[in-house]
Amino acid sequence: MATVHQAGSRYHAPTVPLRILIIEDDLDLAGLLATDLRTYGFELECQPSAVQGLIAARERPPEAVILDLGLPDFDGHLVISRLRANTQVPILVLTAREATDEKVNVLELGANDYIVKPFDTRELVARLHVQLRRSTPQVVICGDLTLYPEEGRATFLGRRLPLTPIEVQILLVLGSEPDRIYSREELQTALWSGSTSAKNNLISVHMKNIRQKFEASGMPALLQTVWGQGYRLRTKTPG
Repeated sequence: MATVHQAGSRYHAPTVPLRILIIEDDLDLAGLLATDLRTYGFELECQPSAVQGLIAARERPPEAVILDLGLPDFDGHLVISRLRANTQVPILVLTAREATDEKVNVLELGANDYIVKPFDTRELVARLHVQLRRSTPQVVICGDLTLYPEEGRATFLGRRLPLTPIEVQILLVLGSEPDRIYSREELQTALWSGSTSAKNNLISVHMKNIRQKFEASGMPALLQTVWGQGYRLRTKTPG
């Protein structure tokens, strides 16, 4: 069966590790923190400056950012402002600054949490999980294929696929029970609450488009036609 992760439920790390970006100029601290977080199943990237951190966040968006305020090029306040101009990714500030005014300022800029050094890694992970639960929408995972119903998008091994929202909806129906064969009538009813010849033709067109996009993206042949029966989404390629 597909694995469903939904906001508001107990957080579980999905099949593809969640990527955390650490922006911290203390390389020893960043390395130790990255090592600790990897034991909890996260994928880590560390950057030592504001500019490098912002570039990394833009080129490969993380699921959360752990940010030091005292960076060598720009203050962490600027990083928060720049990130908030483009994303709502959770930002956890990790700093030696204890002043209440500083904490209030950072949270008003858009940070999600504020942790003062020195800290306990277990507390940091617990707070990180809280923010991930709040920010992670429902996802459906079928092997290496991940579907995001609320956003109408899909990824394969973390790479976004050029699918339309209706194509994602078709995959969601098929992905609700991977490897099961769905008839055209079942798909029509699930997608359009009816069965007509016009919708029958639309199913064929959409299936062809999905296959072409899978192939163009270098994906294996996960979407299969079972002649005389319907369609199914495989979690693994047959072989």
